[in-house]
Amino acid sequence: MDRTLFGGTPAERPDLYRERSPLTYVRDVRAPLLILAGSNDPRCPIRQILNYCERLGELGKPFELYRYDAGHGSLVIAEQVRQMRARLDFTREHIEARREQPA
Repeated sequence: MDRTLFGGTPAERPDLYRERSPLTYVRDVRAPLLILAGSNDPRCPIRQILNYCERLGELGKPFELYRYDAGHGSLVIAEQVRQMRARLDFTREHIEARREQPA
């Protein structure tokens, strides 16, 4: 898929791949991240997600990884509810933490 999108392989188009890679911009992350990732996602392979999370951790960037057993999204209603709960809990936690910081 990437070869089609980018018009070649990483060896053929290294500058384009670097420009489009989230890893290129990981140092610029300024807000806590919640990353939802399917373990069997063919479009965003879990290894890529884990590499990004590893780099966030190395840089001390706050993040949470919610990993679920599906591909690119889940059609299981119970899983969709769990993901929404994760989003709401994450947002609430970080809004409350922000409110508690001195002005």
